[in-house]
Amino acid sequence: MSHPQMSSCREFFPNKFNTHTPCKVTSFDVILDWEKYPVIPERLVAAAWSIVGSRWFYKDEIHFHLRVAGDNTHVSLPVRVLTGPDMNVGGLLRQLEGQIVLENQGILCKHNAAEHAQPQGFSIVYGPEPNDGKRDCVYILECGQRESGLHFKVYTSGDVLRLEEAQRIARSTQKLLEDLAYGRLENTALSDIGIISERDLADVWRRNGTVPQAVETPAHETIRRHARERPEACAVCAWDGSWTYKELDHFSTRLALGLIREGVGRDVTVPLHFEKSKWMPVAILGVMKAGGVFLQLASSIPKGRTEAILSVDKPPFALTGADAPSWLADLVRTYTVHDLLSQDTEELSLIPKCSLSQDCVQLFTSGSTGQPKGIVWTHEVLATNCQEIANIQSMGPHTRQFQTASYEFDVSMMETIAVLLAGGCLCIPPEKDGVNCSPATLEALRANSVYLTPTLAEGLDPDAVPSLKTLASEGEILPKHVVSKWAGRVTMFNFYGPAECPHVAACVVDPEAFQTGFAGSTSVCLRWVVDPHNHDKLLPDGAIGELLVEGPILLDRYVGNVPNAAPFVSPTWLHCGCPGVPGRQGRLFKTGDLVRCDDNGNLTVIGRKDTQVQIHGERVELSEVEHNVRRFLKEHVGVVAEMIIPSGYTKPILAAFLVIGDDMALSPCSPGGILKDLIAGVERLADYVPQTFIPAVYIPVRQIPMTVSGKTNRRKLRQMGASMGLEDLAAGHLACRRATGESDA
Repeated sequence: MSHPQMSSCREFFPNKFNTHTPCKVTSFDVILDWEKYPVIPERLVAAAWSIVGSRWFYKDEIHFHLRVAGDNTHVSLPVRVLTGPDMNVGGLLRQLEGQIVLENQGILCKHNAAEHAQPQGFSIVYGPEPNDGKRDCVYILECGQRESGLHFKVYTSGDVLRLEEAQRIARSTQKLLEDLAYGRLENTALSDIGIISERDLADVWRRNGTVPQAVETPAHETIRRHARERPEACAVCAWDGSWTYKELDHFSTRLALGLIREGVGRDVTVPLHFEKSKWMPVAILGVMKAGGVFLQLASSIPKGRTEAILSVDKPPFALTGADAPSWLADLVRTYTVHDLLSQDTEELSLIPKCSLSQDCVQLFTSGSTGQPKGIVWTHEVLATNCQEIANIQSMGPHTRQFQTASYEFDVSMMETIAVLLAGGCLCIPPEKDGVNCSPATLEALRANSVYLTPTLAEGLDPDAVPSLKTLASEGEILPKHVVSKWAGRVTMFNFYGPAECPHVAACVVDPEAFQTGFAGSTSVCLRWVVDPHNHDKLLPDGAIGELLVEGPILLDRYVGNVPNAAPFVSPTWLHCGCPGVPGRQGRLFKTGDLVRCDDNGNLTVIGRKDTQVQIHGERVELSEVEHNVRRFLKEHVGVVAEMIIPSGYTKPILAAFLVIGDDMALSPCSPGGILKDLIAGVERLADYVPQTFIPAVYIPVRQIPMTVSGKTNRRKLRQMGASMGLEDLAAGHLACRRATGESDA
């Protein structure tokens, strides 16, 4: 066979691609003994690219074209390959045998990709599918056969795929080709195949060779130092009063002594049930000084969820504000702060010395079992996370932090501790003004810094808050249009991280260069990207994979009926290291988030690999929504929760799809009547779960669509939701739909 002519390829591109002249980025050879392994080159290369593509772009099915370029002929052959984790190499090759039947002199594959970096398939030529029918040429592989094996040239336009990433893909392809050519992987499952080359492995380890150090002082001790050095500086400015650092230290110490007399000490949890108030920081620091574990409870949490949370650890009592609901006393013994303030401040010797490894914080998030999931942070985790926030934002005595987050969220405690660590002032608005980020209240408190979800930031008018200088976004993926709205008005930060390891990544937002999903990095943890189906397979920079986190910001453990070991792993590649960098034992947290990591360790967040979503900044487990909805339905029917964007609407809403089988009679006019009867009981959900856990709409279906791998086809459900208008959803006039199975995920 002769080497394919690049000129013939160039004639093909102007008709199909916007970029007419891709540039060469690299070339490589694969040495093959044709007598020992008489493989058909087309199948070999297609198999390698099917594996690399599915791992690089997290796809279980690949669609591409095999373009055969000869001296006088050009043939474009469509190929479809299933590449799920249960597929093995032999099965993949058999799929290709039935589709690739032409002998040729070269190979050209082209990849069709969906919007937002979620491709439909992968090939050597990569580019999104635009409206005009032409693609931006991203990646071209030119392959020719020689006596010693195969020779490849790689071309890219560089507009979407950077040169370094194109080279990494080429190195992964070369590695796979060499392994495939000699039959070393014949019976190997695709999820057990590593695609990272030795060079790319060394690059990742060079960045992650040393685990970052934790902060060495508990947060309350650093805050107390401010009380000694700047006693009259304002620490808290709240709607119901203010504290200087001296006063904050004094009252929190008196409270700590009272708590100790009531038996609070190491590993004793004290729930704090308050509306927004100057007394919450006193309560937090008081519990910390006593050596206990504080658990913030928002006043808006329903009784049912509060009861579920308190049943996990069964605390001896709770600290409350004067406005605590009467039902709280039915669940746990209660004291107000004033009940426990010690009058004897001479007993300071009773205040224990806290170690960094001691439990400090307990918080609850959405759990997959239908029960709240408890998370425990040590003093080390709290102090390290909050000090990193203060450092990134350059907080100091000049900072006046407006508190917006509900007390049940981890952000609220970090708002509190970070600004106090920096010697700044925490500005606490009334409950309703904080949740809605009232511009008038923000200005009245002279706040110059705030944490907002992108949804809140989008709704706030920059002209209404001239005192605001710093805006930090957290809780949702930050979209470009929100960045543009605030450009030139504030210094904007973007933070990313789950409650288990809150500040995995952060960046100062550059309005000119910012891309949706970009999260940056931090200095307090290491970020590893692995195959989402197999955490023992490390991925190269640039590939989409699951994020694993290592370092001193990780939660200590879960509490309650939660499998502690499941999210923590110590992968084999961590033990092995790489040439020049020793391996180690470690404890890595599996986030379940899909990300890309660039050469500098900066993350771009792609989405979730499971069923957890974010609603108004709170992570919600869809399986918990499903569990709670089932509890209150009149009939036992299937329930699948999903986020949908109805037709004519721009924001996602939480929907519950209800499986109304063929045996359930429907009204001849509309299923509205039977649906209304079916969901009558779900009104009681508000007594048991937060508003974010309650579906906005209920959609009846005859069956749930499935993927080829037997999983719920969530993409199909989202498409179904997108086909309905808000008016139809609101009126309940929903035609009961029969969703058919599709192969897309």
